Amino acid sequence: MNETAVAAERRGLALLELGRGREAEQQFRAALAATPDDPDLLTHLAHALLQQDRHQEAYDVSRAAVGAAPENVMAYSILSASLAGLDRLAEAREAVRRALALAPHFAGLHVQEARVLLAQDLPAEALVSVARARSLHPEDSDAVAVQAAALYDTKRFGEADAAVREALRLDPENVVAHRVQGLLALRRGGGAPAVQAHRTALRLSPTDSGAREGLAFSLKSRNPLYGLLLRYSMWLQSQPKALRLGMVFLPLILIRLLRPFEDQMWATALIGLVVAYVVLGWSLEPLMNTVLLLSRDRHVVGRPERLATYAFLGFAGAAVAVLTVGLVGGLPLFQTLALGLGLWAMSLGSAHTVKAGRVKVLTIGAGLAAVLSSVAFVGTVAGVGGLGIAVMAVLLGGIAALWFTAFA
Repeated sequence: MNETAVAAERRGLALLELGRGREAEQQFRAALAATPDDPDLLTHLAHALLQQDRHQEAYDVSRAAVGAAPENVMAYSILSASLAGLDRLAEAREAVRRALALAPHFAGLHVQEARVLLAQDLPAEALVSVARARSLHPEDSDAVAVQAAALYDTKRFGEADAAVREALRLDPENVVAHRVQGLLALRRGGGAPAVQAHRTALRLSPTDSGAREGLAFSLKSRNPLYGLLLRYSMWLQSQPKALRLGMVFLPLILIRLLRPFEDQMWATALIGLVVAYVVLGWSLEPLMNTVLLLSRDRHVVGRPERLATYAFLGFAGAAVAVLTVGLVGGLPLFQTLALGLGLWAMSLGSAHTVKAGRVKVLTIGAGLAAVLSSVAFVGTVAGVGGLGIAVMAVLLGGIAALWFTAFA
């Protein structure tokens, strides 16, 4: 490597330390022009690409680095991080384990393995990896912060809180520690402490999607009603699966049990409360997202949440309009259509919670519901008969969409 390439490499490493990945990339590419197959330069370039969240490119370059130097520990580490960014978690775990086979006494690799295990929803195994890291480097703030995250995921909240405090004592700017601190604050009701913790995490790592999502929840938790429902939701998630499923069906069971007494005031009031609980549970999230989108903190609302909120507002607005026309014009069919549109609105308002591969099913269903609703509305106003089937299809589709969203 000539002197120019060496100087470019040094500048690139300095820029990497400062988190200036794009500029570091330029320096490493300049150095690689002189020595295209240098495994260390390839590894540094992959690291610079990783800092920019260009995971596919980082994967391609780090794989080339591993091919050029099969015993390059750092290359395997960057390869693992790139694979994790591409959500290829099993391969990421294998890559970091290859790095550990070469350098078992490197605490940072055990921490990286723990991160992958957490992403795979294996917090107990992540704790084992963190324990190895801490035995090698007891004062490593990253290891303590990831330990806090694993303890949180295993519902050991008191220990997680203690680990967060220790991580922040070792490094007051540890992003993961602030994020877990924010999650713990959300469990206690959210509000200002949760907002502050997630704002700090996002300030330290502006591209951290987890911190941004946490901040969005924290801001919404300032609403007492939303905070109450959030605490209930987090409590429910910590319960056994059988209980969680039972709580999904509980409103239907209660309404069924109360139906024989619906002519009595107390039963009618209870049915009203159950229905209000269900509607509120499905509608509060998109309504609070709407409030956020109208505030100066709109940037914390991610694209999936925005799309879900816009869909909710569109279908909810259509439901209100159809109901109004039906009541004014004396068209009972429109009340049923408005109910169906309202069900679709509640379902689509939570579309961002549906697994990525299944959102398309909900989107197609919503498109069909919109078309059928338009046909039923225009046709009924024009005096065309026989559109009850289209209205019932919208209603039944809305019911199915709610269940699909709840379980998908």
